[in-house]
Amino acid sequence: MKKTNVQIGHLIRDYRIRKGLTQLDLATKLNYDGPQFVSLIERGLSKTPFEILGKLIIILGIPERKITKILLEAYEIELAKKVGFGKKTALGEN
Repeated sequence: MKKTNVQIGHLIRDYRIRKGLTQLDLATKLNYDGPQFVSLIERGLSKTPFEILGKLIIILGIPERKITKILLEAYEIELAKKVGFGKKTALGEN
């Protein structure tokens, strides 16, 4: 999921810059006191809560399909790994 956090962080940073906002400007719009939260998200060091993603879609004009595509691809990979592990376990192939 780290790769997913980085991809979403870069997307947020790109759209923030396009809007001409600083990290502090965006943090203020999200009701945070300082830019640290935005900085952590943009660098992929923190997962972006879904309710914040909704706000960012509106504030920055990010196409929702771009974010959902990133999240669904990550989920699909994780799901395939876990299902595959379960199948191997059921077959005794630990």
